Amino acid sequence: MKAHLWAEAILRSHPDGIALMDACYELLFANDQYLRIWGFSEQSAFCMTSSERFEYQVNLLANPEKDAFALRLIEQDAVSQKPNYFHLKDGRWLERIAYRHIVGVEDLGFVSQWRDVTGSHLENLSAQHERDLMHSMMDSVPDQIFFKDRHSRFIRINTSLAKRYGLDDPAQAVGKSDADFYSAEHAAQTLREELEIMRTGAPVFNQLHHEVWQDGRESWNVSMKMPLRDANGGIIGTYGIAHDITEHKKAEALIWQQANFDALTGLPNRRMLRDRWEQVLNTHKRHGHGLGLLIIDLDQFKEVNDSLGHAFGDQLLVQVSRRVETCLRSTDTLARMGGDEFAVILTDLLPCADVGDIAQKIVTSFGDAFDLGGHRVFVSASIGVALYPQNGESFDELLKLADQAMYEAKSHGRNGFCFFTSALQERAHKRLRMASDLHVALEQQQFYLVYQPVVNLRDGSIHKAEALIRWQHPQRGLIPPCEFIPLAESMGLINEIGDWVFHTAAQQVRLWRSELHPDMQIAVNKSPLQFQSKTGPTPSWAEHLKADNIAPEAIVVEITEGLLLDASESVQRQLLSLRQEGMRVSLDDFGTGYSSLAYLHRFDIDFLKIDQSFMRDLAPGSKNLTLCKAIIQMAHELGIQVVAEGIETRLQKDLLQEAGCDFGQGYFFAKPLLPEDFLVFARSGQTPAP
Repeated sequence: MKAHLWAEAILRSHPDGIALMDACYELLFANDQYLRIWGFSEQSAFCMTSSERFEYQVNLLANPEKDAFALRLIEQDAVSQKPNYFHLKDGRWLERIAYRHIVGVEDLGFVSQWRDVTGSHLENLSAQHERDLMHSMMDSVPDQIFFKDRHSRFIRINTSLAKRYGLDDPAQAVGKSDADFYSAEHAAQTLREELEIMRTGAPVFNQLHHEVWQDGRESWNVSMKMPLRDANGGIIGTYGIAHDITEHKKAEALIWQQANFDALTGLPNRRMLRDRWEQVLNTHKRHGHGLGLLIIDLDQFKEVNDSLGHAFGDQLLVQVSRRVETCLRSTDTLARMGGDEFAVILTDLLPCADVGDIAQKIVTSFGDAFDLGGHRVFVSASIGVALYPQNGESFDELLKLADQAMYEAKSHGRNGFCFFTSALQERAHKRLRMASDLHVALEQQQFYLVYQPVVNLRDGSIHKAEALIRWQHPQRGLIPPCEFIPLAESMGLINEIGDWVFHTAAQQVRLWRSELHPDMQIAVNKSPLQFQSKTGPTPSWAEHLKADNIAPEAIVVEITEGLLLDASESVQRQLLSLRQEGMRVSLDDFGTGYSSLAYLHRFDIDFLKIDQSFMRDLAPGSKNLTLCKAIIQMAHELGIQVVAEGIETRLQKDLLQEAGCDFGQGYFFAKPLLPEDFLVFARSGQTPAP
């Protein structure tokens, strides 16, 4: 009895609320703390049935729909001492443990033990909320977050890193290490880094990692890693965050590729060539071997582009790059400079013969045809060579010198190579000075015209002349056209110079038509480049003649065979416009080019000029005389008059006259004359007798 009283006293004084119920859930005992927790009086608690008491308690719950079932379930099956928590309307949180009341072997009912845990539970809820927020934040961050133990095994990773590892659930990474995902080399590297962080306690920021995966994939990230500490500050592992920059690296690599390599051929471009030059230059300084720089320019590339189209031209450039590569050594560098121009850096050179052998090998390789989609195409290469340090020391200087040598190779017939020499340098400087002087010559009117008489071989009359330009340089004296006309063409000044020649000759012919003969004509040479202008000078020439009241037939436009061989629609329109406006057309230097009969039939030609080369060795029974007779007869059959250039002897004049040639021009009659001298000569009638 005393033990019973002693046990009851303990239950009544217990800080938790304790209630004893029989098997039908009727209340047998309740201490004061239980009554206070639920707001019962001792009388009301024991007067209620189990159902009334349950309903009363449910009405006090903050979430009855959620918690009522848990309350009843526990009471109906109270076999576990796992605590349950209930939130009341007044804000309190109650913890309950329910278990069976067994004495010996007798089951007496249930014990329901309640405790007010409002303070601690709210703290737990807050902590849990913070943990949930942290996990939610970790899993929503696109960067990879990880926590590792002292052995660099994962404790926790976020969803982003799990996805990167190909895992469905971040929990699958727990206990694993980098060695389970990356290559052994990369895993060893990260382990070393993390062990060092744990040893020193020093974090690592902005660490760039080139990740190599077990399947060979590669990726890049930037990470920061820090020591993971416990509540006492002891280091228990590492944690960090990594940002994937793989796409950025790919874009960066693409930009670098595009900036340094040619998109068509895949060869280094000019920028990368300069970088390679700096690299090999450092090697040269260590070993003392020579270096060479080659500039390769394709001959006839424009013809391929124009005839087959740019797509085939691109194919040709790719095939050329592959063919040239086969001629080089592994230490050499081939680059595409742009267009149809390539460059080569030759390293480890001993004598110059090495360079010549390689250059010749490249030239020879072009002897085989290129197959462009079924089209067999032949092109050749012109190569310029500059040597380091013999010719120059800077990359830009050697590039310029090799370029000069390449143009020298072209001037020698193409399909070959040429070494840079000091003579080339002097010519280049002379050309540069002349280019500058040409601009000044136009501004200061240093040009003037001379006129060579064109004599009628039938009666000796002079009703025609050819206008020839001369340049009186204030320091260098008289400069022949063969020196400055090609330069003017390359500089784009030929249109301006050509227009000046035309206007000057037009004013002269107007004067001579009144002073000498009303049918006077002056022939003006027109460069093919003048016809390549989009607008072309021809319309303005005709308008000028009309404005100055000059008969259009007073001007004869002299053109070359090359213009007709490559006559585009624009050239054809301009030639047709000349004829329609009434000007005359003369074909100059006939017999030196292709001498195609097709364009004589195709174009309206008024005069055909036999080149002066036919005058050499012109004698009775000579081949040149036979050719001249054939040209004259053919031209007359087509209604074209013939002018023979370069007549220097009476025999030449007599033979051509007998062959039926219409006009003669040359030193036998007169050299080119100034306007006033031409006027005196024409009036004197002192031409050799016909």
